[in-house]
Amino acid sequence: MASQRRIKIARGDAIVDTGYPRNAIYLISEGWAVSKLSIETGNTQIIDILGPGSIAEMTSLNDQSAEGYSTVALQTVSVYRIEIDTLLRLCAQDETLTAWLFETLAGHTRRAYRHLTTLGQLSARQRLAFAMLKIIDVAQQTDPSSVGKTVHLPMTQEEIGNMLGLTNVSISKLMSAFRREELIDYARNRIIVQDVAALSQICGMRLESDYTDAEPTRLVANL
Repeated sequence: MASQRRIKIARGDAIVDTGYPRNAIYLISEGWAVSKLSIETGNTQIIDILGPGSIAEMTSLNDQSAEGYSTVALQTVSVYRIEIDTLLRLCAQDETLTAWLFETLAGHTRRAYRHLTTLGQLSARQRLAFAMLKIIDVAQQTDPSSVGKTVHLPMTQEEIGNMLGLTNVSISKLMSAFRREELIDYARNRIIVQDVAALSQICGMRLESDYTDAEPTRLVANL
């Protein structure tokens, strides 16, 4: 049944948005996406990053909070469409599935809330450090096997700026400074996080996934 419901979503296309029916959730099996929210200026703010194992859904949002909300693919994404009725039946049969579902949805809500409430309190330098940690966190929470490995994120410099409320010029200057300090390295349209601990100190936050005994996950993103 699951294989018949697997859907491919092209980069830039919505997995869900305000106009979608709320009778299903979409489990991301491959690829990365971002959740966006339209703001009063008419622009769209990226509020969360979703990796493999994340859920794109509208069911937890009421009509008011769903207005202007969407989840958009950063690359070609594979998702499984799971009808709510089917999901509820499965949850009734498996407590482990129920716990996973609630924890996953709670994690999405927690990250989005933290993102929106934190950015206004951080300097531009702290915002970029926060973003790097957040991306690694998502990778490690959705896929613990990614710890100590390289995560490839198809996110452009412009999209990183959109997530942080910063211009391309600001992002370029900050990234140059981070490279001089050997916090990151970048070349050939890629960025690699080299010092997770230092970035954590800069923004005053730590990885929620907190794999303290493991080699930090490296992030590789498009620029």
